[in-house]
Parts: sequence; structure tokens; C-alpha cells
Amino acid sequence: MKLVFLEDDSLFALKSNLPTLCDKFALRDSEWITVYFGRSPFIETKFLVEDFHLDMSQDKPELTEFENVQRLYNNLSFLSASQASDERLWAGLCLTQFWKYTQYRWKIAEKCTPTNVKNHFFFGHSARRSLTRNAIARLWWIGRFTHDKSRKDPYELTRFVCESSDYIMHILERNTSNNLMITRAFISALLTAREEGCPINTDTVGELSKYLNLLGGTYILDFLPESKIYDKILDKARSIKAS
Repeated sequence: MKLVFLEDDSLFALKSNLPTLCDKFALRDSEWITVYFGRSPFIETKFLVEDFHLDMSQDKPELTEFENVQRLYNNLSFLSASQASDERLWAGLCLTQFWKYTQYRWKIAEKCTPTNVKNHFFFGHSARRSLTRNAIARLWWIGRFTHDKSRKDPYELTRFVCESSDYIMHILERNTSNNLMITRAFISALLTAREEGCPINTDTVGELSKYLNLLGGTYILDFLPESKIYDKILDKARSIKAS
């Protein structure tokens, strides 16, 4: 399949008119978009990939997150960070090949509000938050931040992060996630802490994420060895357990 993007003017038009168009995002397919504009607003990119589908087999859509990160990232890992930050690409894919998945994952039929549609078909937040809220960009960026080919299981960190949407928010929506080394050291420490019996849940992950930010005010984290960040987070997790 060819990757497509949504042209600028059409992107602006759809987002600007969501209050009146919102119900159409719950329709069975997206053919109405071509009718609305009187032509196709999608432009093919140079990227051609093998057809692939996303898992929509679970009653709880969030349970498909880990599987779908692997499927999407395995097929689109060639994208650069700049290309993968472009709203036009992800909106184009949500509105075409992955229309049904976007509806499924974010229960658009049940929650067909302008805000829900904007957040998951388009970019509805700041640049950073939008990358993990748009239905398809989210899968790519989780893969980007957590895939580690140096591990026996390259998706070991991904599996942990996908256990909870709160983990994704706490770990990947912070500025520290810009540096893959920092993110991977942080998640690795969480895995070790859990193996040691430390209580790793949404509350402790949130607390440890705040602690990482505090460390960033004391150290230039980008210049610290990965092992140093790992040790500091693990020590903090142990202190939480002891308190």
C-alpha cells in the first residue's frame, strides 16, 4: 500500500468544521470525505509498503496496543522523526487505511464528540502530546521510544509500557523522552525494580517520572551515562518500597 497524507487546506477545513462534521466520523467508511471536497484530498507519498492490518480482535481495544505497536512499527520504522511528526501523514492514514481501527481503538461511535475525533484522527494537543494521542502516530512513537534491538526481545520495553495508558502518558509525554537513552534507562530500571518486588503501578511510575524531571534540574541528563540514570531510578524505586 502507498502511504498518503492529507493536504493542508483539507486538514484545516476538516478540523475547523468538526462541530458540524463530527457524526460522519462514526460512519462505516470515509468515502464521504471525497464527496465533501468534490475530489480526493489525499496525496500519495513515495513510500510503498506491504499491506498490513491492525488487530481489532479484543473487546477492550487497549489490549491490542502492544501487538499493534509491533505491526505498525515493523512496517514503518523507516520513517524519520521529522516525517513521523507531521500531522498530515497521520491524519491521512487515520482517514484512509486505518479508519476502522481508529474508530475501534477510541470508540468513536460511542464517543463521537469533536474533541474525541480531533484528538485521535488529527492532532488535538501540543506537538508532544498529539504524537501519543493520534491513533496511528501513537503506535509508531511508542515503538520509536521503546524498541531496542540490542535486547534479546527488542520489544521487551514496549510490552511494559503498553500495560497501561498511564505508563505511556507518564513516560512518553515528558520532555525527557526526546532522548532514547534516557527513556530506555528509565524503563529498564522499572523492570528491574518490579523483579525485586517493588510496587510498580501507575502511581509509582508517575512519581518516578517526576523524580526523573527533578534529576534533569540537577544534571544534564543527556550527558549522563545510561547506567547512572538506571541506578538513580532504581534506587528511588527501592526507597519508595522501603517507605
